[in-house]
Amino acid sequence: MPALRKPGHEIVAQALAAGKSQADAYKAGGYVYQPANAHRLCTSPAVADRVEEIVAERVAKDSRVREMAIEKAALTDSWVIIRLKHTIDLAIRGLPVYDRLGRQRTTQDGVPIFRPDLAQANNGLRTAAQIRGMLVHRREIGEPGEFARMTDAELDAALIEQFKALGLPDEAVQKLLTVRAE
Repeated sequence: MPALRKPGHEIVAQALAAGKSQADAYKAGGYVYQPANAHRLCTSPAVADRVEEIVAERVAKDSRVREMAIEKAALTDSWVIIRLKHTIDLAIRGLPVYDRLGRQRTTQDGVPIFRPDLAQANNGLRTAAQIRGMLVHRREIGEPGEFARMTDAELDAALIEQFKALGLPDEAVQKLLTVRAE
């Protein structure tokens, strides 16, 4: 949709899209503020559609800018995973230990001593597990003990409903129910 034909209406639409109130947008369009008139203009189909279009254009532009920034910074999935692995390795190895004089401490064999940061390593491993989909968030469905109060027929009906919601075919549902019965 191109800009509105009346410049005052276009200015009102731009102001509304920028987050201004109806009163401020109406005044920005060069009109003398009267609540009923401001509301009528600001909610008119042409102005409302134009506001929606302006907001959509801004969102699309922001999205393109974000994508270009990610591409320019080379933030790919592999980059993130490689850096995460490197960070985890550093946390496991740890930071060097220094004495009071600022010299790195070593063992009797001359091997440098490092102090691992196991909390940070665990945090990194948890993040890596989430990326890989290894962690499952479990939540109880329904009220606590709800299934314990059900009869076998009610439990079967609830299971069938859950299986169908997951998109399992009827044959698979019947097979699961018969396996449970055996």
